Order: sequence, then C-alpha cells, then structure tokens
Amino acid sequence: IENVNFKTWSQQIQEQPYNLIDCDFPYGVNAGDTKGQSGAGAYGHYDDKPEIYFDLIETFLKRQDNFVSPSAHMIFWFSMKFYEPTIKALTAAGWKVDPFPLIWHKSDGRGLLPDPSRGPRRVYETALLCTLGDRKIVRPVANAISAPTFKSEAIHLSEKPYAVVKHFLSMLTDEHTNLLDPTAGGGSSIAAAKDL
Repeated sequence: IENVNFKTWSQQIQEQPYNLIDCDFPYGVNAGDTKGQSGAGAYGHYDDKPEIYFDLIETFLKRQDNFVSPSAHMIFWFSMKFYEPTIKALTAAGWKVDPFPLIWHKSDGRGLLPDPSRGPRRVYETALLCTLGDRKIVRPVANAISAPTFKSEAIHLSEKPYAVVKHFLSMLTDEHTNLLDPTAGGGSSIAAAKDL
C-alpha cells in the first residue's frame, strides 16, 4: 500500500498494468456537510465535493493508459445523483459499462437522510461493472448483496464491508488478477482480493 497522491502517482507508467480496478472515489455528495447525517464529526472528514469527484474521474480516465491493462474490469462506486455523467465519461474513455448497477443494500438500515421532511433514508450504494477489451468474468454472482455497514467507522467513514467487496470481486478475481484500489480507504478490497 502506497500512501501517495493519486493524481501524482497516475502520471507514472506502471511496469505491470492492473487488470482489475476497485474504484471508490468520494461520491461528490458533500457527505458530512449536510444536516449532521453522517459520522464525520466523530470519525473525521474527507473532501466530498462534486468538483473533486469529477476531477478524480478526469485524472483517472486521461491517464488510464499509464496503469490499466488493455483488457481489464473495473468496479466503479458512485452516487446515483451522477449516474448519467459518470457513464458518459467512462464510455467516452473506452469502457463498456453494464447499465444495471451492482447494489449493496445496507441491511442495518443505516444511511444518509438528506431531508427527513421530504424524502427517505438512502440505505443502498451502487457501483458500475465496467470492462475494457472483451475480458470475461471468472464466475457469475448476484448483482446485489445485503449486508450491514462496517462497524468500525473509526478507520474510514465510508468503508465498504469486507463481505460486500468480496462478493463482487469474486466475480472477477483469480490467480491472474492484479488489483488497483486508487483510494484504498480501509483496504477491504485489497484484503478481499488477496483472500480470493
């Protein structure tokens, strides 16, 4: 695990490009900044503005030839708020995007409640399954999983649970996998891929 700035790292050509990316950039939804609906006060804050989300996507896609194999898969976590512009950016850069998102349903009912007077609590998160080249999956899995949120938010406010990332990564991971998680957070995808 390298503790470096992704924008700087992405400028370097990698000797062994990555054929599986688990990308979980900040969603650009101002988490922790609205109506006290996150644990940011207790667990720390990270920048989650829309311009940061789109800047990271632009950097990734502009420089992907430096570190992504021509035949690769990517699980790209995102907010449904940016469904269309996210798919548009990924497809313009050559990724084939499955229009049916991967879904993590938070079985403990935890999630953001942006406006309790006007809408429901958001208890699921979504990811896009993306392919470069004609890379095949290793095994089929369900496109949705129900699991509780990660219990130790002291590590990372928005960490995906190990069971969730392992479920989706099991569709794509084998002995030939070289995984990149450009914003590793608590590192659950790295642990899951290693175990797989």
